[in-house]
Amino acid sequence: MEICCSAGTGNGRVLLTSASTGKGCSFNRITRTLALLSFRRNSCCQLSECCSSQLSAPYHIRLATKSSRVPTPRRSAEVLAAVGTDDVVVEPATGISFRPSLLVPDGSIQLSFLGAGVREKQIAFLKVKVYAVAIYVEDGIQSFLASWHGKEAADLAKDDALYKVLAEAPFEKALEIVLARDVDGATFWGALDEALVPRLKAADNGVHGEAALADFGKVFQGRALKQGTRIILAWVQPSNLKIAIATSLSANPVTEATINSRVLLLALFDVFLGSSAVSKSAKASVADGIAVLV
Repeated sequence: MEICCSAGTGNGRVLLTSASTGKGCSFNRITRTLALLSFRRNSCCQLSECCSSQLSAPYHIRLATKSSRVPTPRRSAEVLAAVGTDDVVVEPATGISFRPSLLVPDGSIQLSFLGAGVREKQIAFLKVKVYAVAIYVEDGIQSFLASWHGKEAADLAKDDALYKVLAEAPFEKALEIVLARDVDGATFWGALDEALVPRLKAADNGVHGEAALADFGKVFQGRALKQGTRIILAWVQPSNLKIAIATSLSANPVTEATINSRVLLLALFDVFLGSSAVSKSAKASVADGIAVLV
């Protein structure tokens, strides 16, 4: 498969290897291959119809936009940032869009998209899509994941030690949750609290864990969360949980609380990346992202 690109006044073709485009490969991996390109000012890159029609993948992106800046070659985990600020990654089950990069709330560090999936809830005989969740990481974290270099995503997805190292690595990282339906804050928090409590008890963190959890819950109590609301849960080193909320993709997130609790952060990331992760699709997508990253 080939991707046809134009940059400035010149045209180019990039041949994706069979490893990048093989059966079962996610579009997340294919788009990351674009990191090998260096675009000029006002360049435009898009997948041709012949290419996009062949992709059977969990993600698609919009690349036909122009950038007013001069991107420099980035590491593979930051590929989408190289093609303009209006480009998005779309989680397929919900159709929810995520930015290729995320700014840590009240900070200057840009995190890069690693993977995303859907959180479903069983109601009677139906599975209801509640939200999509994306995982973002700081560039440089790959140095802590070097032991998994060359391994296939399918093998990475089953390796709980990998996710433990990812969570504990001393780099900034974040979860971004985007609601797929209207929900009141108490209901949203109730589901998250239900997942966090047994993890905190297992950590035997006592009063400190309970206090941190209570502060976390106060952000959502008595609050109406509309479809499209974005909740950013950032791990700011060494042990701060930054909670920020935005009403849409284009709105600026507002920091609602900062909680200092490493045990709460470990429990929170275990909810989404641990052995009993609440979104299997997100965990699998992260495995694919790591396979490219390292």
